[in-house]
Amino acid sequence: MATEIGHRLYDLAEDLEAKGHQEHASSFRTHSCLISSILAEGSNCPTKGEFALFVSQARGAALRVANSILFLAGRELISEAEESELINMLKRESKMLDNFRQSLERAERSNEAIVQA
Repeated sequence: MATEIGHRLYDLAEDLEAKGHQEHASSFRTHSCLISSILAEGSNCPTKGEFALFVSQARGAALRVANSILFLAGRELISEAEESELINMLKRESKMLDNFRQSLERAERSNEAIVQA
């Protein structure tokens, strides 16, 4: 899902650039791989608890991207339909990341309990 969102954001960057909004386009090019990059980096963590921190950061990135989308929509730089679709994708991603983080934290606590026993 993070990669799909990234592709959509990159497409949005190209549209913004074509409309002459280079600063916003540059920002969305950066945003396009942010969520998936954070997850990729975190997937190399040695513990589930450490990975959970990266998942939390990825969720924060999704929320920052959503805020940027709302800003662009408020400035009428993207259509209402595009805003709605991207915001819904980001809401789903945010919820998925939050659930994943919680499951990683539960697994980490479970592992700690086993080690202590």
